[in-house]
Amino acid sequence: MNRMSLLLTMIVIQAVVQTTALADDLTVPHWRRPVALVITDDGRQLITANQQSGSLSLLDAQRMSVRSETTVGKRLTDLVVSPVDKDLLLTIDEETHELLAVHRDDDKFTVIKRLNISPYPVTIRITADGSRACVASLWSKTISVVDVARWLESNEPSRSVVATVRLPFSPRELLLIDEARKLIVADAFGSKLAVINLAEGIIDQSRLESVREILGHGIRKLSRHPSLPRIVMTHQILSRGARSSLDDVHWGGLMVNCLRSLALDDLLDPKANISHRTQLEFLGGPERGAGDPAGFVIRPKGGIAIALSGTNELLLDDGSRSFGIRLPTGERPTSVVLGSDDFRTYVVNTLSDSITVAGLRDIVGTISLGPHPDSTPTERGERLFHNARLSHDGWFSCASCHIDGHTNGQLNDNFTDGTFDTPKRVLTLRGIADTAPYAWNGRFETLREQIQHSIRSTMQGEPLTDGQADDLEAYLRTLSTVPPLPEETSAESRGLAERGAVLFEKLDCARCHKGPTFTSARVVDVNLADERGGSKYNPPSLRGLSQQSSFFHDGRANSLEDVFSKYQHQIDTALTAEQVKELVAFLNRL
Repeated sequence: MNRMSLLLTMIVIQAVVQTTALADDLTVPHWRRPVALVITDDGRQLITANQQSGSLSLLDAQRMSVRSETTVGKRLTDLVVSPVDKDLLLTIDEETHELLAVHRDDDKFTVIKRLNISPYPVTIRITADGSRACVASLWSKTISVVDVARWLESNEPSRSVVATVRLPFSPRELLLIDEARKLIVADAFGSKLAVINLAEGIIDQSRLESVREILGHGIRKLSRHPSLPRIVMTHQILSRGARSSLDDVHWGGLMVNCLRSLALDDLLDPKANISHRTQLEFLGGPERGAGDPAGFVIRPKGGIAIALSGTNELLLDDGSRSFGIRLPTGERPTSVVLGSDDFRTYVVNTLSDSITVAGLRDIVGTISLGPHPDSTPTERGERLFHNARLSHDGWFSCASCHIDGHTNGQLNDNFTDGTFDTPKRVLTLRGIADTAPYAWNGRFETLREQIQHSIRSTMQGEPLTDGQADDLEAYLRTLSTVPPLPEETSAESRGLAERGAVLFEKLDCARCHKGPTFTSARVVDVNLADERGGSKYNPPSLRGLSQQSSFFHDGRANSLEDVFSKYQHQIDTALTAEQVKELVAFLNRL
């Protein structure tokens, strides 16, 4: 028995159970929302992490049935199995901001350890030797590196986090390169990729070795090619030079869906140009758009299976790169896992509580995670929001630009402001219920008007029915405001923010950005003209400003500091460097 297995056994024997894990009644209807899946017991068993129910479901792969479901948390977002002890699972809870160690005993799951982690954890990966776990925290913009053995055996859990690396973007997808002791991190919303050094002994921010960009956004799934020294990913490209006209949407000029591979050496070398040896494949085409490519697998003997989360399909390639086979899945397929026989693939259908089981060219069956209640208007609206078939030819969904209800940070030339050839920054939809009127120039008085116009004009789709418009509006109204970055607690930081609040009032910023929403119904000439001379805009809300990567209608400012020092936005007298620092500190807390 290795050290990890012995340690785990001792913990279970001593019954150090820090929370109650509840076995669910599988006959009681409820939504689960599976978001991650792992394969165990030589392919005979599957385990899903369920976001909405906070539970783990154990599935029999051969009988395609559910064996058990156990609630272990509030809002699970990912799941891994320890490579050195198959009875140890690590999962993360986005609502409680915790890393959980779960022991599996046949059909039972027991939480044996909890660890507070940087807020809003969404992804976890574990090294091949099981020694370290890396956790990506979305809104905290951090990567936490955890010493697994130290955590399990220590009564001082805080000592288990051996490094916390801050990023200039919100992370989601992670890929470990074990032999190089490196972690590749992808931007959850935009176009950035980072490389982090996991070598022991480094304890400062120098772990962040590089940050580069690709042409694109919405990176979903990072994978190492099984036979080539390349990194593969799915993502989308929104062209700022294309209009949201019928022609540009139909021919893929506005939004394309991609499978990209990068040379591993280029990505790991901070001085290399990662675009030099890029290979890019476009998925779908006119009349058969491939909206929102998500998780995928590459079979060792050739062939790729890609989940199209916007069109509810599994896109298959037999090795010839024709991608000519499309198989129907459940609603919003987000993740694909390769079976232990390299033949079957398992597709996680997040919005239909099911797993699609696929062979090389056909569907083998579907595993339902259990009964669920009738859908509410909000739940129906969520499906519409992620449905690329609302757009012409199925090229993209609302979520393509508004990932997680937020923003991809790109510029889009649509007719929402009544003009073409004036690309503008995609705004977040989080907190939108409180920010009427809508569009950059405030031309829509109600959210419903904005929704209907966007489907017809931006997405070139069929008009929504009254019921669809009601459902989509109901969903958008549930999107909570983007949380700010975690506050720094030092006296100096608090003092800066407090002085910034006073300065905000003194400069009369509240005339346009009035609390508590930090916006207003006004349309203001801000002397920042677009390509057609328009300069009158409805002030965007300042809530969650710390989660933005660019500012103004065209993204011309790359930082909050530039807003005030370079552009002196709505300020009559130039601010000192200290005043800019104070104002930024205050705004970053909104």
